[in-house]
This record gives sequence, structure tokens and C-alpha cells, in this order.
Amino acid sequence: MKAVLPLRLALTANAVFSFSTALLMFFCPVLVGKWLGIQAPPIFQVVGIGLAVFATELIYQARCQRVATWRALLASAADFSWVVGSVVLLLAVPQLFSPLGNVLVLAVAVAVFVFGTWQFWAAGHAHQTGAGGDYRHCIIVETNVPAQKLWEVVGNIGEIENYMPSLKHSFVLEGKAPSVGAIRVCENRAGQQWSEECTEFNPGRSFAVRFRSEAPNFPFPAKTMRGGWEVIPSDVGSQVMVWWELKPKSRLLAPLILPLLAFQVDRDFPKIVRRMAATAILEQNSSVKMRSKGEVFARLLPIFC
Repeated sequence: MKAVLPLRLALTANAVFSFSTALLMFFCPVLVGKWLGIQAPPIFQVVGIGLAVFATELIYQARCQRVATWRALLASAADFSWVVGSVVLLLAVPQLFSPLGNVLVLAVAVAVFVFGTWQFWAAGHAHQTGAGGDYRHCIIVETNVPAQKLWEVVGNIGEIENYMPSLKHSFVLEGKAPSVGAIRVCENRAGQQWSEECTEFNPGRSFAVRFRSEAPNFPFPAKTMRGGWEVIPSDVGSQVMVWWELKPKSRLLAPLILPLLAFQVDRDFPKIVRRMAATAILEQNSSVKMRSKGEVFARLLPIFC
């Protein structure tokens, strides 16, 4: 995905800078102390080790097939923490470093701020669809349950509360069968309610919904929001694609909202799909042999969709 390239570049550039600084602090602590005007070789070496670990994490994320934007957000938080710590140190103890040391500490803080801001922006950009300012997050979860049997659970859209612990209630208005025009109402355990209108329903395959964001009590920070599920046969059983597309109320908050959504989805939905798969297995006929519920698995695939 081209949208992810800026994030890969930001992570890689930050990693190179962090690792270079780590090498300097670990192998040349006396020289660093001379520049800063304070001799503390053990402390510099410990900081160098920490920076090397940080750089390794950045490289790992940059090279992943599927970049986790929420982890990039954590990296930016670490960068901003470094900047705040540096400024506080310079203001609280102005005589700690030499004049050259003050300049170096400030210069590093500026560089780190640039990397953190670059990553923050790129994390949001990675979710952009390029269509009307919409943002998207999508996952594919693979399970060893046949697609036909899994669809019988996924397609029963009013029963989502049975598999999503964060929901207190879910139901389809007027008891309508899942179909285009059906309205699903959900309430989470915080008492927040919202409704979703089914805009597409392909029996045995997929459905899509439009979140009714125009409602005055809509709890999500989005002007418009859509989502959907698709069950696809695979060699091991089936793959479940779950997606959301939304237009945030504030585009400035998109780099924060989308990675946080990604974190929650990546963490929770493989478990949700596994619960669905376990229910499908319990309900399927004896022609498909599985010894126990414990054999059901669901794993997040490291691919974009």
C-alpha cells in the first residue's frame, strides 16, 4: 500500500538516528561527556542501550508486512516524552551542561520532535483511502471453520452481543431478518447506544452497514462511518474480513483516532471471530470431524485489505 510508505520511511529514519546516537553513547561515552560538559559514562551507556532497543523496535515495525500504526503511535509518544524531558532538564538545571552541551541537547530534542511528528502524521496517512477524506481500517482473520458454517453465525447480525464482550445488547429492530434495510441497534457496557443500517447483504458471503452518525447521541468521533464483514473460503477453512471506513469529525485527530481503533480491533476481533467459529463448530453436523472446541483457532493475518 502506497499510503504506508511514509510511515515506513519515518520509522526507518528515526531508527537510523536513534541507533547512531546509541552507538556513540555506548562506545564513546567519554567523548559524549566532553561535548555535554558532564562526565557520566555509565549513564550514557545505559541510555545508549535503551536507544538501541528502541531503534530495533522501529526497524522491526518498518519491515513488517502489515505495519501496526498503533505501535508507531507509541513510538511517537516515546519521542515526545524525550523532548519534554530534555526541555524540563534544560529549564530546571540550566547549569548542568556546558554551553555546547545545551545546544546539543536542544538540537537532539528538535530532531526527535521532527521524527515523532512525522510518525504521528504518517500513522494517520496510512489509513487514508484517498476518497473524499475517508480513513479505513481492515483486518483479515483466518480460522479453520468452513466458510458456510461460519457465515451462519456471522450473518446473524443481531446476535453480535454474544461474541463481543464490550456489548451489553444488540438486536435488529422489529425482529426483521438480516437484509438490506434492517436496522441493528447496539449498546455497549458504558450505556452508549448507536444504530447501523444494513446497506448490503449477500447471503453466504458478506454484509455492510452504515452507522447512523447523524443521531444526536452517536458515540463515535466520526461524521460518517461504514463497516462490513465478509466470509471467504480458504484452504484451511475460511477467512473473515472486517472493515471500517469513516470520516473523522476532526482530520487533525485522525492520526490519533485511527491507530487507537486499529489497536482495539487488532486485539479484540481475532477473539471475537474465534468465539463465532467455536459456535459454528458446535452447531455443525457430524460430517465435519473436530474432536473438541479447543481445536478451533483464529489468527490475524499480516496482510492489508
